[in-house]
Amino acid sequence: MTKYLTFTISMLFVSCFSFSQTFFKIKAGMNLSKSVYLNKTNDNLVKPIRKLKPGIITGFVFQQFFNKILSVQAEILYSQKGLKTEQIPFATTYNTMNYIEIPISGQYSIMKTKHSYFNIYIGAYSAFWTDGKYKRKDYYTGEITSVKVDFHNPDYTYSRIDAGIFTGIIYNINNLDFFLRYTRSMTGSSELNADALTNRIFSFGINYIILK
Repeated sequence: MTKYLTFTISMLFVSCFSFSQTFFKIKAGMNLSKSVYLNKTNDNLVKPIRKLKPGIITGFVFQQFFNKILSVQAEILYSQKGLKTEQIPFATTYNTMNYIEIPISGQYSIMKTKHSYFNIYIGAYSAFWTDGKYKRKDYYTGEITSVKVDFHNPDYTYSRIDAGIFTGIIYNINNLDFFLRYTRSMTGSSELNADALTNRIFSFGINYIILK
């Protein structure tokens, strides 16, 4: 029995790592954010004027295949999130929230060949809110107001740590990944303030494999 168990574990270990493959990549893409207010009353008021806010997502990616179908991916990213509202013909406002983000995901290859693969994945992330700003463009006067986020403001309590879950797909061909991802934050930008935001983001772009 012991010999059989040892043999089984050995075979599982070999099957997992016999096709081991490592990729190091550079990521470049776009976020389309549609953040929501934790306060339902505030969120219902802004729903008719809320728009997708564009931002960039860029950074480095490490992916480890354990066999032909299973892999894990870790990333370190700079990610622009936030909220855009558009009140035509009055004004457009942007709440920009910039993060350093660390996502980790498990991936499953639906299809994998020598030169390409198609993966689905799910994971979780943690992030740190580094900076941001509030920008408003008045259509009547043409005036543009821009104010940086002041994390030391005594009248507002910020929560700079963000965390959440995400899911997505990757199609790879040769040295290029094309990715699509949906991210949902599980925390708000403040624990105490009624105008706290929580992020919802669609991301798309490419990963370029620089080492494998």
